[in-house]
Amino acid sequence: MSIEHPTKLVPRAPEPERPKRDWRALAVRVGFVILLIVIWQIVASAKIVPPYLFPGPMKVGAVLAEKVQYDIDLLKKAINSNTPPQPEQPSLAISILKSMGRMGIGYGSSVIGGLILGVLLARSWILKQTVGTVILSLQSLPSICWLPFALIWFGIDDKAILAVVILGAMFSIAISTEGAIRNIPPIYLKVGRTLGARNFTLAKDILFFAALPELFGGLKVGWTFAWRSLMAAELVRPDSLGVGQLLDSGRQYNDMPLMLVAVFTILTIGITVDLLVFGRIEKSIRLRWGLER
Repeated sequence: MSIEHPTKLVPRAPEPERPKRDWRALAVRVGFVILLIVIWQIVASAKIVPPYLFPGPMKVGAVLAEKVQYDIDLLKKAINSNTPPQPEQPSLAISILKSMGRMGIGYGSSVIGGLILGVLLARSWILKQTVGTVILSLQSLPSICWLPFALIWFGIDDKAILAVVILGAMFSIAISTEGAIRNIPPIYLKVGRTLGARNFTLAKDILFFAALPELFGGLKVGWTFAWRSLMAAELVRPDSLGVGQLLDSGRQYNDMPLMLVAVFTILTIGITVDLLVFGRIEKSIRLRWGLER
């Protein structure tokens, strides 16, 4: 009679440390971007599409370098003359500062309004069935559709663009906030009440932290909606300075390299904010809550 030997357990290979994983992820991303640039240059050099319609990365890089040098010259003139710069052509730095200023005001306002609306919808059945239905319907409306109304309500100035940004992001944040609160496991509420937490203390010490991971995801999505709304509003309103207006300037002059510089600027700002701000905060939250190792 043969005796079967127990299966040997193979020890699991240890996972790489977090710093090594982070550097590995960064290397993969950088390598992939370099590969895309190489493929882009090869296709542009083949001239399958006319160069004025599909310029290569060298041409786009040259235009970007000209814009950076122009901004440096403007800054030197402003320092020497102690007066605000008066650009004679679209300035990349001024466009970025204008867009980010509008983004800060518009997104901040939409966060405040969206959080308040979301909490009210989650705590009131009547508001959920009435106002919540309206908000859900308005969320499906493209944000640029608010621009004609904003121009009539607030006039042809920055208030109209800010209104588009706020209306484009606030409803998304409100819906995400409501969902984060409603998805809190009931056991947390029972444990909190058992420990004596009531009303504000229950909301501050238990409900907020229980909903925080999903709530932060809603804020991240809201930022994306706000950024898209801002670019759409600036693109439609060519009289306002901003990155969207820089893109439209390239269209008006049939300057494809300038248009690509504007597009890459929009993408770079979006990726930078996502990685350095939302990405870091989200990673710390997931580590704190044990959702990631």
